[in-house]
Amino acid sequence: MRELVHPIVVGYNGSADSDRAVDWAVKAAQLRHCPIRLVAVLEDDIDPDWLPDRVEAARQHALEALRSGADPELPVTVMKPRSEPATHALLRLASDAQLIVLGAHGHGILDGALAGSVSQHLARHAECPVVVAREAHDRDARRIVVGFDDSAGSQRALEFAFEMAQDTKAPMTVMHGWQINPPGSVGMFMTLTPDIVDHAESEDVALRNAMAEWRAKYPDVDVELSAVPLHPERLLTDASDHAAMVVVGSRGRDAFTGLMLGSVSQGVLHRARCTVVIAR
Repeated sequence: MRELVHPIVVGYNGSADSDRAVDWAVKAAQLRHCPIRLVAVLEDDIDPDWLPDRVEAARQHALEALRSGADPELPVTVMKPRSEPATHALLRLASDAQLIVLGAHGHGILDGALAGSVSQHLARHAECPVVVAREAHDRDARRIVVGFDDSAGSQRALEFAFEMAQDTKAPMTVMHGWQINPPGSVGMFMTLTPDIVDHAESEDVALRNAMAEWRAKYPDVDVELSAVPLHPERLLTDASDHAAMVVVGSRGRDAFTGLMLGSVSQGVLHRARCTVVIAR
């Protein structure tokens, strides 16, 4: 039997959204042949009466799903940290993880949205990719969308997206956007001057050249390329309407270069209408 290392860690608080995170983690564990570690997120050392039963039900659900696959011996363990904030517990218990998976919304200590302070904190400080599992706007969508800006962060996003597309046989779109505000532009409207058209054509050529090596490395992936003169956050958020997953890097080339989570990544994390992956 193979040595089992680098688990997928799931933050679990008994909500329907954390159940969705467990389901996402099970599929990833089957692809990656790795164990799952459920971290029960507790509030002020107090277990809600229903939480232990929900945690056990989640563990059993994950085990049954794993046993129905090709790797029935993958374990599912449960950790119940005490006396520390959710973010600290998740980071500590995910120090050896290959992925951290969270639900998009929660309640209790995660009240409001996991796509808020908890997921942002983890996306900034985790040493592995952070997945925020969200019900897709288009439930039939399979496409993986990835943002590219030639930064180191977007290279990691490309690696994650290509690997996932190859493993799942999902189609993929690499998107490159940029914001231009030519003189005379008003709001969302602008005249497509020859300079803008030439710029768009050069960006398209640059994107195709940048993807040549990736396409050669992953010849079986059905990949489309899209270079559009639109702010990257808007471009990726719009694309999420018909995507199963949007993948972004943990830092891009923007005004917030001092942060470990760029402004585009933050915006997509909040506003995308499907699962978001912050690649690290």
